[in-house]
Amino acid sequence: MFKSCKIFLFALMSCLVCLPSVLAHEFIIKPVLMSVEPGAKVPFSIVSGHVFMVSQEMEPTDKVEASMIKDDTVTPIKLSSNPTLMTQDGVALCQKQGYSIIAGHRKGMIYTKTTQGYKQGSKKGVKNAVSTSKKYEKFCKTLIKAGKADDGYGKIINDKLEIVPLTDPDSVQINSEMEFKIIYDGKPLSTEVLATYDGFSTNPNTYAYLTKCNDQGIAKVKITHPGTWMVRVQAESEQADQDYDIHVMRAVLVFEVK
Repeated sequence: MFKSCKIFLFALMSCLVCLPSVLAHEFIIKPVLMSVEPGAKVPFSIVSGHVFMVSQEMEPTDKVEASMIKDDTVTPIKLSSNPTLMTQDGVALCQKQGYSIIAGHRKGMIYTKTTQGYKQGSKKGVKNAVSTSKKYEKFCKTLIKAGKADDGYGKIINDKLEIVPLTDPDSVQINSEMEFKIIYDGKPLSTEVLATYDGFSTNPNTYAYLTKCNDQGIAKVKITHPGTWMVRVQAESEQADQDYDIHVMRAVLVFEVK
């Protein structure tokens, strides 16, 4: 089983490297601190890259939005471009004790393969298209703990594609498993799940763990190292009646394990 997983990961990473870099980049919200005291202001950066977690491209300002979510309160966060680090930066205020979520959305962008490579736009709007058009949309949730942990880690925020932890990250021991539920369009999704932690590898598209959900959309990930972890999933749907043929959605969950 372990050997087959390694072979699959090698094939997966080879395919991703062959894609244009803009399509392979993951959308990640990376705070300066993951555990703070109530009332703290937490700077964060929106990272776009395929070496985790380093930014290699700055997301377009008009395509990115972020908000702070605590209980039923949603507070939009102003972002500012940082061309030097190739990030969109913001500051989240952790007013209450427990877990809050910094939620990010990279709005959908359409790309089509042409005889001159991948171009932004649908096959109706670009010349010499040689493949279907795909719309890429990305979501990210990052957990911030202020003071003592509560059950806020499991809050569902109703993203189109969402990763919901069923285990409190604050209670996780190294070399134990965490459970996650994958939700797509409000329903459980059984799909492949990738996970890694910040600094695991400097190679592109390299993950520390690969698994698959059961029929209820629940996946177990073994936490092998302390640090900032990310879990990543992808879902696709055909959209033949739109300006694009396939809607590709990606979701990332970021959390800390001590």
